[in-house]
Amino acid sequence: MGLLRFILASLVLISHMGINIAGINPGVVAVIVFYMLAGHVVASLWRRRPEGGWLACSVWFWHDRAWRILPLYFACLAFAALLWWFGAQSYFLSREPQLYDWLANLLIIPLNYFMYSGQDTFTLLPPAWSLAAELQFYLLVPFLLSRPRWAVVVAIASFVVCLCAQIGWLDTDAFGYRLLAGVGFVFLAGTLLENSTVSAHYMLLALWLGSSLYAIWLFTFGQHVPHNIEVALGIALGLPVLALLQRYPLTGRLQLLQRAAGNLSYGLFLLHFPIIWLLELAGWHGPQTVWAVWGLSALLAWAGHHWLEQPLWRRYRRQLPGASSRASAGRAAVAG
Repeated sequence: MGLLRFILASLVLISHMGINIAGINPGVVAVIVFYMLAGHVVASLWRRRPEGGWLACSVWFWHDRAWRILPLYFACLAFAALLWWFGAQSYFLSREPQLYDWLANLLIIPLNYFMYSGQDTFTLLPPAWSLAAELQFYLLVPFLLSRPRWAVVVAIASFVVCLCAQIGWLDTDAFGYRLLAGVGFVFLAGTLLENSTVSAHYMLLALWLGSSLYAIWLFTFGQHVPHNIEVALGIALGLPVLALLQRYPLTGRLQLLQRAAGNLSYGLFLLHFPIIWLLELAGWHGPQTVWAVWGLSALLAWAGHHWLEQPLWRRYRRQLPGASSRASAGRAAVAG
């Protein structure tokens, strides 16, 4: 689903350029679809895990995810740090960094809790908070997918947290969109796309129908608060798109296009803020630079994939057990 990932990353990019669609933030909708796509891909990856004990399979899974996510992330982090050193100005670079700020950017996961720590005032790759939520989900994947009853309990608990956020008992933005406690069920909904049982299909249908009706109600009568409409739309639009792409995958030349687009999506997601800052240092800024930001981000993403990721994967990631069986399935969501 590389072409879909590329489109979603582009929507995140334009949202950070201040571009909305009919008052809707397209980047938030895209992130929700990314969450479901992450669940779908890692469920497929876990299903193809090599033979062995639970711990060995878990280590294999985490090792694979680390090699997929971290090399390009650290390269983009270094690029963003260089721009900060040269004087890039942004709300996300507004605090003089301390040691714990650098550690948070290196460890990624603390970035997901910026609403409590104030970490967003020094985040070198601002979209990485959602990558942090994804990483937390990956840490839980071996536990949840090997124990379906645990997954059901966690999904129900997460859905209840999200409902509490939607009615205002909890912060809607934090618990209804950003924190794993409130969006864990969205990831797990993606895993159900790999489940062929009737009960899984009924659960997905119920989630899609509920989200669609909720989105319609919000558009008609409800109050738009960050980011209730976008989350509902992400589920309502994302589930059928993912189901259709799973059932009718692209073939032939379209498959080649999809693979090429998928190779760029992760870099596009990570790099667009540093490119915005680079252009601002050169005196260009504002929504009118969106095509320049998109083009330069895609160019650097291509370079990062071919000159950094591919050589490392050939040397390290391909040697992992089961690599041949997951060659086409081991690219997840935001991370690609």
